[in-house]
Amino acid sequence: MRKLKLKTLTLSVLMALSLQLNAADMNIYSDGESELTQNYIQTTMDQYFHPVKKGVKPQFRPVNGWVRESFTVDKVPTEKYTQNIYHNKRVLLQCHGGGYILGLNDNYRKFALLQANALKADTVYTFDYRHAPKDLYPSALEDAVSVYKKILADGVNPENIIIAGDSAGGNLALVLSLKLKEMGIPQPRGLVLLSPWTAMNTLPSHKDNSTKDKVLGDNTPLNAEIGKISYANGINPEDPRLSPLYADLRGLPPMLIQTGSYELLYSDSVMLKEALDKAGVKSELKIYKGMPHDFPLVLPELPQTEESFRDFSEFGDRLFAQ
Repeated sequence: MRKLKLKTLTLSVLMALSLQLNAADMNIYSDGESELTQNYIQTTMDQYFHPVKKGVKPQFRPVNGWVRESFTVDKVPTEKYTQNIYHNKRVLLQCHGGGYILGLNDNYRKFALLQANALKADTVYTFDYRHAPKDLYPSALEDAVSVYKKILADGVNPENIIIAGDSAGGNLALVLSLKLKEMGIPQPRGLVLLSPWTAMNTLPSHKDNSTKDKVLGDNTPLNAEIGKISYANGINPEDPRLSPLYADLRGLPPMLIQTGSYELLYSDSVMLKEALDKAGVKSELKIYKGMPHDFPLVLPELPQTEESFRDFSEFGDRLFAQ
């Protein structure tokens, strides 16, 4: 028994040391704009977009105490994850990204649970909203409204809800909040927007950062959608229904906006912050030097991702302390 305990302890120590060493190794990429970091990002994204096939990919299963419940809300496939750690009633609603042409996938499921732990939330909702090319605007928004109303119907106080969205999901989180205002439905406590797509017309960084962004820039899988906008349903790209940057933002909840300085949608975040200031909406803008689009999702090992989750956590703590 003693030998087993010693062996277990030794393995635990070795694992802890390994994690520390890995973190230390990644610190060489702490300068996001360095050639070393940019080469690493390029190589990593090449492998991400063109993976070597290694048989059947295992299905996602929640771990570390998370329990999944799957159901539909007005025909929208929805997943609810719960754990029993923080006991504070905080709830995260995730609006996944993907240019309005991709559905919910396992990367987003894992990301939602990571975000929930950063928020110190015991409950997460995520949903597989309709998207192009089959379903066009306003299908995703209608699905988001249905799921939000379901959460309220479950007895959740809107003051306990944080909506998080990245890329097109950031767009969806914003237009959802605007729709809730229009419908007279209580707003969530706050929004966290990662690399949000806030304007579907052309902004400065859409050109200036097209060669810098190794996730959404030139020659990447989703780059064409920035100009094509399959989801738009013939609506003018500057219409506030598609581009919430140009909407009446007054009365929206506090927001955290996170963006990389090298990302294609950098202007979307900077100009949103300016618009929120003019509208009198509390917001924080965090810029991570040299980072591409959606870096916490696709580059979880970088020190900038750790920083972004820390910023997410601190924002949530400040919000719920008010």
